[in-house]
Amino acid sequence: MKKLILTISAISSLVFGAMAQPDFGFETWADAAPPYATIDDPQGWASLNALVGAGTDTSAFKITVGPAAGTASAKIKTVKIVGAAIPNPYASGNLDTAGFLVIGKVSILPPGLIYGYSYTTRSAQLSFQSKYTPMTGDSAFVLAYLTKWNGTSRDTIATGKYATGASTTSYSLTNLSMDYNPVFAGIVPDSERIMISSSVYSHDGAKIGSTFYIDDLAWSGYNSTNEINGIVNSVTVFPNPATNYISISSSIDVSTIEINDITGRLIGSYSMKNNNRATIQTTDFSPGIYIYSIFDQQKEVINRGKFEIVK
Repeated sequence: MKKLILTISAISSLVFGAMAQPDFGFETWADAAPPYATIDDPQGWASLNALVGAGTDTSAFKITVGPAAGTASAKIKTVKIVGAAIPNPYASGNLDTAGFLVIGKVSILPPGLIYGYSYTTRSAQLSFQSKYTPMTGDSAFVLAYLTKWNGTSRDTIATGKYATGASTTSYSLTNLSMDYNPVFAGIVPDSERIMISSSVYSHDGAKIGSTFYIDDLAWSGYNSTNEINGIVNSVTVFPNPATNYISISSSIDVSTIEINDITGRLIGSYSMKNNNRATIQTTDFSPGIYIYSIFDQQKEVINRGKFEIVK
């Protein structure tokens, strides 16, 4: 059997329309890459499960016991790669040990990985629930990119990265902030590209057996122009998590604060003109993550962050 060359394809938005909407809750799974795979991947995602028929061990699993949300989560395990050549994006040569999920699908003819899905919002952050069981010296990461096809190639509008080498036994919430390139101020992306890995590849250390669990991904917030202007502005949020109220104060003069839920829906706008502070009753807020944006007198965002409501 010839090796499958799993290169990451640079494709236009025309291809995205033919692909399945990625399931960010990992509830729905389907055949990874017929006719080679004998097991499933999450809908809209690709993994090394496409190589099970070539001798690679199963690397992505549907976990229904104790998911962070819904009825299932994804488990990614680092395995020895058999039957494929996967170029290392950080160094020369190919990866021989890996475990990952990426938005996209494996293509048999021509061989490769179709990477990305249509997305047209300048989101401020990507949240997810995760836990990790690393082998000694290994670390997991989540990479997120928002890109735009310029007619000949892809421009990267924003990037975000999360990495951890800590062993954890219970799910915890992470909010990965997106860093927008000032060159593309105001440009709306046309694709989302997310890679979730159970091992690090930017340097030696990927170890067979490292296991990363992830669930409940969600985009939130909105970056209207560019990164925040760089004003030194210390913001205090208390309590966090909150139940009945949240108090938010700023170290500099500000005007208002807006609260959005994790889908980007505006919950309310509140004055901060009383000593640069706002105390917001949250008894009617549903449990979950909320994004706050603080505005100055010129109605420009000068700080943004998050808080959680629990009941």
